[in-house]
Amino acid sequence: MALNFPANPQLNDTYTSNGVTWEFDGVAWNVVPLERNIFTTFNADTGSTTPDTTNDTLIIAGGTDISTAISGDTITVNFTGQAGGATNAITTVTTDDGTFTATGESTLQILGRTNISTELTTDSNELHIDLDAFSIDFLSDVDTSSTPPTSGQVLKWNGSNWAPGADATTGGAGTDADTLDGFDSTYYLDYNNFSNTPAIASLTDFSIGNELTAAGNGAISYDNTTGVFRYTPPTAAGLGALTAEVNDLSSAVTWANVPDANITETSVTQHESALSITESQISDLGSYLTSVSASDLNSISIDALSDVDTTTTAPTDGQVLAWDAANSVFAPSDTGGGGDVNQNAFSTITVLGSSNIVADSTTDTLNFVQGNGIVLSTDPATDTITITSNINPGASTFSQLTDVQAANGLTIDRIYKQAIVRLTTGAIGFTAYTFNSHYSGSNPTIYALSGTTIAFDLNGAPGHPTEIQTGAGVALGAEVYHVSPEGVVRDQTDPSFDADRGTLYWDIPESTSGTFRYQCIAHAPMVGTIVVKRFSTL
Repeated sequence: MALNFPANPQLNDTYTSNGVTWEFDGVAWNVVPLERNIFTTFNADTGSTTPDTTNDTLIIAGGTDISTAISGDTITVNFTGQAGGATNAITTVTTDDGTFTATGESTLQILGRTNISTELTTDSNELHIDLDAFSIDFLSDVDTSSTPPTSGQVLKWNGSNWAPGADATTGGAGTDADTLDGFDSTYYLDYNNFSNTPAIASLTDFSIGNELTAAGNGAISYDNTTGVFRYTPPTAAGLGALTAEVNDLSSAVTWANVPDANITETSVTQHESALSITESQISDLGSYLTSVSASDLNSISIDALSDVDTTTTAPTDGQVLAWDAANSVFAPSDTGGGGDVNQNAFSTITVLGSSNIVADSTTDTLNFVQGNGIVLSTDPATDTITITSNINPGASTFSQLTDVQAANGLTIDRIYKQAIVRLTTGAIGFTAYTFNSHYSGSNPTIYALSGTTIAFDLNGAPGHPTEIQTGAGVALGAEVYHVSPEGVVRDQTDPSFDADRGTLYWDIPESTSGTFRYQCIAHAPMVGTIVVKRFSTL
């Protein structure tokens, strides 16, 4: 009996005659077997099941930390537990003021508080805790808010806080802060209360110069740079005008280079005994100085002073005289006593929950100590202290997980996506593929369903870059993608696509059907057919 197949059939059209059903595969009509290949038994790690009726239902249920979902013709199995299982992790964090214990996938936030900021360096495991810039008013015992400071003021203790005050009253940036000793006011107007003072000049420090031309009433003049006294005799007229002898030097001695503000009645009185020179002393001075030659006077230097030692260490540019408990010696300008140019400093370090650290001296040292899991490093050039954790952060790649055994086939490409079937690929030289896990023979025809994903495990056939093509040999697009054992994902549109190991996935659209093929792009004989059946027409 002749068969009257429909004219112009479409792919997957069927035709039944005399109890026999035919299906069009796009090229020819094929008999549809009365019994199709199906799975009748499902095995699990524990137990198996077989259908009890022709329309029995297999239920895929989620177990511990596993959930299942169906969307269209796709079954998705999701892992809902903690990723990595019992991987290395810090579950409890203890601080000076409390303890944090992780529950499940908890997140520990490290946040900065007042004037403290945190920073996680990009692409690294370095957490930096930095002290932000802040004003001196931040210190608990400093108050510059109630009375803002003005130029030239200093901090003074007002009984409860350090607050701005005038520099001229109590303390401040003195030239020698080591001599203050808590005293103030008139204490410093008494010359005898000073230390490190220069020696008082004696008569041997002075000389008499040549007599000058007679003039007027006559006079004695003094040069405070050279220490020379010079006598000007009076003229006859001037001598006759003298009515009384003056036994002081107030009209003859010139105090050069001494600011008037520094000469007070009190200071003159205090030095009166040292500076009083009688007529007989001047006479003695003249007798002594006549025995001193000009060359002797020119050779006198600062080293002639009894409490100055410039012979042990010769001076260099910029040095000053500093007292070393025995003599005044030359030293760098920044080693002398007195108030520093810039006295801003932290004297108290406060740590929340702990006792304050208070400086014991002007040169006290604050020490940073490495605790458990902490490494400290310094950079003197940038005045930087870096705090780094040396605790092992755990695995950074999938293969480093302690419960992953690559030898047992558990690599990232094999679990990248659930597939309806995973075909284990092998090769016979350069002539044929084998898929002995599901098919026999060389370059066998593979059958697949639309709306599913199939996977080709390429690790058994290295060196054979595989591509999924149309029946005409044109490479498919992004629905075919390769995952390397290291987890690198590239689809067939990527110029770097090279699927010769790892796993090749094909997400078959539900509307797809017909004949396709797998092809080794390096060896032409290694090619086979893939027949896709549309699920909705079965």
